[in-house]
Amino acid sequence: MANSVSVENDVNVSSDVAFAYLSDYTKIADWLYGLSELKPLTEQTRGVGAKFDGTIKLGAKLQSLLEVVEFEEGRLMVLDSYKGIKNKSRWEVTPNGATSCTIKVTWEYDLGAGIAGKALGKVVEPVVKIAAGASTKSLKEKLESL
Repeated sequence: MANSVSVENDVNVSSDVAFAYLSDYTKIADWLYGLSELKPLTEQTRGVGAKFDGTIKLGAKLQSLLEVVEFEEGRLMVLDSYKGIKNKSRWEVTPNGATSCTIKVTWEYDLGAGIAGKALGKVVEPVVKIAAGASTKSLKEKLESL
């Protein structure tokens, strides 16, 4: 992908609790900045092969069809687009002891090749950084209030 943004945050809950919450698609709209809709497209809603239709508003309304392409219970979830805006999100949870963990998100996105796509990518990057930071902060707040 052409552009990438990473943010991490320490959270005062166990890694198991954090991962269970962040990988539950019914809770994602509660903390993911700009997410207006996330609909499952398959009966399976967790693990490799689960597919979703997602719409996020970051200035413009952006839609992608997403598939979970990597999933390690309690540790890792990776979603990759297969239609719409090209993007990939990687959510990693690392334990820091029994009652705390670090959550790291890496968002990759591609707004097209050529000069226009690269220029637009640079314009959008600060918005994506804000969205990533706001999402991890909101996730931390939600988790620590459980």
